[in-house]
Amino acid sequence: MNFMIKHKHQQLYDLLCAELRKGTWPCGAKLPNLKELACQYDVSINVASKAVELLKEAKLVSAKVGDGIYSETSGQASIVEFRYSGERLYGQYRDAKELYVLVEDNAEWQLIYWDAIFAEITNENPDIELKVSYNRPGGFKDCKFDLGLGSVEFLAQSGFSPEESMPASVMNDFYGEIYDGMLMRPSDFNWQGVECYLPYGFINYSLLSANNYPEPEQDENVLDYIERLSKNRKEPLGYGIHNCRSLLTNCGLEFFDHDHKFSIRNPRQTLDVFKRIRALYHAGHLIWPHGRVADYEQIYLMNSDQPIRIVEYASNRCSQSERRKFMERGLKLMRYPADRHPVYIPEVVAINRHSYFPEECLRIVNKLLEPASQKRAKEHCVFQPIRPELFKNEPYLLEEFKCAKPALFIPDANILKTIYYFINWELYYYLNGKRNDNVINFIEQKIKYYQQAKEKENE
Repeated sequence: MNFMIKHKHQQLYDLLCAELRKGTWPCGAKLPNLKELACQYDVSINVASKAVELLKEAKLVSAKVGDGIYSETSGQASIVEFRYSGERLYGQYRDAKELYVLVEDNAEWQLIYWDAIFAEITNENPDIELKVSYNRPGGFKDCKFDLGLGSVEFLAQSGFSPEESMPASVMNDFYGEIYDGMLMRPSDFNWQGVECYLPYGFINYSLLSANNYPEPEQDENVLDYIERLSKNRKEPLGYGIHNCRSLLTNCGLEFFDHDHKFSIRNPRQTLDVFKRIRALYHAGHLIWPHGRVADYEQIYLMNSDQPIRIVEYASNRCSQSERRKFMERGLKLMRYPADRHPVYIPEVVAINRHSYFPEECLRIVNKLLEPASQKRAKEHCVFQPIRPELFKNEPYLLEEFKCAKPALFIPDANILKTIYYFINWELYYYLNGKRNDNVINFIEQKIKYYQQAKEKENE
């Protein structure tokens, strides 16, 4: 059996997409004309014309006869852009089933892993064609994806809510129980009685340290650890927080009640945590990322003039080569302060409830759960596997994971938005003196009006 490899115009399309992603032609900029493109890439004008037509279909460029070709993308990953997996666009069989796939990861080194996985899937399954979009949440209303891959938070914000996703029982309908022995199962993702997320991995935090700081102790959370290291210290410690919500989870704070509605369950405990964070923040022991997002990558460089000396580091935050550079500079990786609330971010697959091809979608899940795929993901730092045999050198992760399960995630998109809108930012204002110790009541009042407005909107 022969497979039809990509035509020249499809290959040129991929090359031009890469240039647009890099920002070679910012939004509104004029691209070379067809003759110039043909000369630059050593193809015929006909090939260049067909490639531009694909760009126009993807809404990455606009073109008018006699005017020119103009970029319609800023190069940001929020633009929906389909990449064709594997060495072919159309399979040998006619009437191949097209699956539209949404993937959260979008860094080039992550795409190396995912492109290889999707290429293997299309080669092993000639009846499937994959149209893959590597993007961030939002802006996908015009396209109905068959399945999404990433964190539950990403999927919920992208429309893969429990109500819009296919029940996890569909796996048993076709393949039976394939999660025996795995660290996570679909039953761990029960939201209001609905199980719909199929796990394939997780992200965990480590600490990246510029100095020879001691490891966190077994019973310490993040604040305990910073307070111990900063005690009797004359200069600021400089601990960089990666994610506000993860910090609050690590401190044992919960923001929804037993009916899965937003609630500050323990206002006194919440204020106490806020006060501890503020004391460390004002002393320079804890560094907040709000307002410095554009400089975030500089944190990892840890230049001598940076105030950060310890930074929270997600396992899929950078490529293997960048990680090696850190080590060559004398930086070291340490365990994250876990205590009773270690922070793990599950990576899952959700299948669109309205997809025509659930079994074909499940083949991607099966591929991700294969030992070789799981091992490769760990080696490439894309995600941590859920096959316990791959953690022989890290047994502590397995123990921590048992504690993390109750607080793995919040799959409701509205609750996530409420936390971002009112907890994260009001804490930031509290740290900077714009709110007083009445901040918890203040937050509750803001949430009250927000929820009332949302209820009226839904009436």
